[in-house]
Amino acid sequence: MKTFREITRYPSAVAGLVIIAALVGLSIYTMITMPYSEAIRLWRGGEEIWHENPKTAQPVWVNWFTKTKLPETIILNSQDGSATKSVKAISETLTDVTLSFAFDYPYDAFPQELAIYFTAVYSEQQPLVSLSWLTPDGREIRMGDFSIKQAETYRTSQDDRLTRRLKGQPPMQGLFADPAAETPVALKGRYELRIVGSLFEKDAGLDAKFVLHGQVYGLAGTDHRRRDLTVALLWGHADSPGFRAFWPHLARPLPPWSLLPLASGLAAGWTASSNVSPRYT
Repeated sequence: MKTFREITRYPSAVAGLVIIAALVGLSIYTMITMPYSEAIRLWRGGEEIWHENPKTAQPVWVNWFTKTKLPETIILNSQDGSATKSVKAISETLTDVTLSFAFDYPYDAFPQELAIYFTAVYSEQQPLVSLSWLTPDGREIRMGDFSIKQAETYRTSQDDRLTRRLKGQPPMQGLFADPAAETPVALKGRYELRIVGSLFEKDAGLDAKFVLHGQVYGLAGTDHRRRDLTVALLWGHADSPGFRAFWPHLARPLPPWSLLPLASGLAAGWTASSNVSPRYT
């Protein structure tokens, strides 16, 4: 205990121990919550894992320091209750399904992309869907009509017909821009994507997940493959040579005197820096 009392006399020694304890704790947390095999699986994964993330996004905390608020990713799903779904039977073999994805958009910039992931249940006849975009100022933009497979992905960036409907504008500008502004500016307010599906079989079904890719994501952002860079940062620290050498010793308790060399070194540095007198020439 005397050693610890001596350490507390030197703020630099206390600060050094706190930093070391925080780094060790972060490494332990990483290895417990994200095993190495899971980290490898995530980092080597593709669209099947990271499809909800935007590409090359900045961290979310950049919005704390800028006047221009960049959009965050918005995800709505008809299967988890975050979107509304209504089903109306027209006949024994014809059913109309309406999916509504409504959200508030308080951001100053345009999003990266809009993606819709369809899930359909049918035997032979593919469902037909119609997409409409409702803006805060009351406009309704017809996005398109097409049939879908049992698993279908629709991206606005790949829809040339939508670009033509928007008179050559990039889809995100055409859908989010304020028509009264002279230069492209995002119109803030409440938007809605409305999907009306026609099912042509008795037991057919339709659901969808709406993903609006923003420009910021997570604590560390993402790369060009949509991967969350937090995975690389956490495991880059946990897999450092110094921690790998220290990790096996965590299985048994460390005696207090094992910290004496570290504390003594920190204390010596503090004492030496305190005794240095300025030199005048």
